[in-house]
Amino acid sequence: MGRLFWKFFLAFLLAQGLAALALFLTIGVFEDSWEPRPPPPHAMSHVWQADNDAMDFPWGADSPGSPPWAPGFAPPSPPGPPPPPPYLPMLAILLGCLAASALLAWYFAKPVRNLRWALGAVAEGRLETRIQSRMGRRRDEIADLGRDFDRMALELQRLVESQRQLLHDVSHELRSPLARLQAAIGLARQDPRQIEMTFDRIECESTRLATLVGELLTLARLESGRDETPARSLDLVELLADIAEDARFEARSNGRDLHFSGSGERFVLGRAEPLHRAFENVLRNAVKYTCPGSTVEVALDGADSGHVCVSVRDHGPGVLPRELETIFQPFHRGHRNAATEGFGLGLAIARRAIQSHQGTILASLPEDGGLRVEIRLPLQPQPEILG
Repeated sequence: MGRLFWKFFLAFLLAQGLAALALFLTIGVFEDSWEPRPPPPHAMSHVWQADNDAMDFPWGADSPGSPPWAPGFAPPSPPGPPPPPPYLPMLAILLGCLAASALLAWYFAKPVRNLRWALGAVAEGRLETRIQSRMGRRRDEIADLGRDFDRMALELQRLVESQRQLLHDVSHELRSPLARLQAAIGLARQDPRQIEMTFDRIECESTRLATLVGELLTLARLESGRDETPARSLDLVELLADIAEDARFEARSNGRDLHFSGSGERFVLGRAEPLHRAFENVLRNAVKYTCPGSTVEVALDGADSGHVCVSVRDHGPGVLPRELETIFQPFHRGHRNAATEGFGLGLAIARRAIQSHQGTILASLPEDGGLRVEIRLPLQPQPEILG
């Protein structure tokens, strides 16, 4: 047994001992006040003598057959075994207090020992450890603590696994351009006549690496929350109009189009660079995957009280229903779009940026195909500079 058990044990034993002592004292006081006091023997002798004379008993107080409880004598003890010693009830109560204290101490100390074991297991890296099964049928705050521990361990396990997956994906994405760089350098050494073509390949791969590293740094900065840029009120209509104009130019150069509907003023509190990056990623992602000859539809709606909603709809191949959540994870490009050029970081960056502004971003599948991405942000009633 640990020290906590003995602390619980002594506390419960002391509490029960004090309660038993108080109970004994209370009972003794009330018994003394309620029990009638018998009159002294010399006072009762006249009563007994009068009763004998009235009933004409053949004996008097000094007769040979007079009862033993005549005047001057105590009444006889009732037949039966002698009364138990006075210390036996106290001993029984003491043993009961010891047993009850031990049971209560074990009941309260056991889940704490289980929590200590689980914390040690998690500290050793066994993140699959769970404690709820060890709590039994408890329905108290300690059981709630066990459930909170399981949720914490599950979240830690999810974060560690996502970090491992991210490290694996980054390594995979870096390996391909680095391998092509090495191949280009080797080709230039073997055939100096192709050095011009080799330089073009090296420039292309180095640009790709620079883009990947830049997006990874952006994602890391958003996840860490270390962006110290002061927040200010931004007109979301104006911000989206500028982004939509750039995306429309890119779409029309590839046989597509983009339509933006939004007017008036919709102010949100935030940082311009992350929000600009988030909306730009979503719009460019829609332009990339929408079918040639189709139009990407961007709509801004501020009718919802307290929030502004931005909807981006494309007419591309869409994603599988089970991928509606995973497309926001780093390096995920969807089953139907795996062959498309890109790193799969755009929507992940967008989600982190929107969440850092207390907003939400969700994807859905329209009935007639394509993909719809909806972004909701808290609406500010009027522009004001904070910072």
